[in-house]
Order: sequence, then structure tokens, then C-alpha cells
Amino acid sequence: MWFRRTMLPLCVFFMSPLPPASAEVYKWVDDAGNVHFGDRIPEQHKQSGESVDLSVRIPSAEEQRQAEARAESLQRVAGELGEQRREKERLEESEQVPAQQNVSTLPEEVKPGQGRLTREQRMANYEAEMQRYRESMACFGKYQIKGGGTRGYAFEECESVKKPRYPDVR
Repeated sequence: MWFRRTMLPLCVFFMSPLPPASAEVYKWVDDAGNVHFGDRIPEQHKQSGESVDLSVRIPSAEEQRQAEARAESLQRVAGELGEQRREKERLEESEQVPAQQNVSTLPEEVKPGQGRLTREQRMANYEAEMQRYRESMACFGKYQIKGGGTRGYAFEECESVKKPRYPDVR
């Protein structure tokens, strides 16, 4: 009962179209040549002020059809461009995956029965890790902000690699 007496009239009121707010808008140019708009003209600019027509024109049926045709055309073009972008990303992704897999593997690994890597093997691994680190720093260098810091979208473009520890330091 309460709903019918209070909520239903409120819903009808808020859903009904309201008349457009009509206010007079004026345009004037100040002494510096700047154009201003407002609901009243200052006294010193009364002679240069004029009323601006803000009447709303309802488009004709033909203009609505043309606008719908343009919108459909733009949506079709946007869909095609989006598909091209996704295809390009898929190609780039498929090309990058093998390269990343090759970079992340170290040249030397402990072989079965071998207690630990030799010094030469550790140095080769260190050099490979340092190369990855340098490439990462070069990539992030483009996104550095003056005064310190890195732009957030750099992490979408660059791989974050920790600086490797020199192998003989314990």
C-alpha cells in the first residue's frame, strides 16, 4: 500500500520528461579582446554584448537516417581496425614468446653427477644474466621521469630483470 501511494507517483514524476531549462545567454568581448559568455552582461560591456540563440533544433528524419548511416560506418571501420590491431598483437606475441624463452635459459646448467658449475660456467651464466639486465635497463630508460621514477606503462613494454649477483661473492 505504501509503495502505491508514494513510490509510484515519484517514479512517474522522475520518468516524465521535464521542460528544457531556458535561460538567456549573452556574449561579449572585454577590453583585452577575450570573448566571454554569461547570464548577464557587465555594465561596462553593454554596448558590445549580444544575446546568443540556444534554441534546440530537432533533426529531420533524413538527417537522423544520415547520422545512423555514419554511425554504422564508423562502427564497422572501428571493428575492422580493432581486428587488425588484435591480429598484429597476436603476431607480435607469437614472435616474442620463443625469443623470451631463449633469453631466460642460462647457457650452462648443472649436469647430472656434477656437484656444481665450474667458474667458467658461472661466469658465462653471469654474463648472460647481465646482458638481459642491461637490455631491460635500456628499455626502461626511455620511460624515466625527470627527477626519478618510471612511467607505469613501461612495465607493459619492458621486462623487469633483477641485477644479477657476481658469482664469486657469497
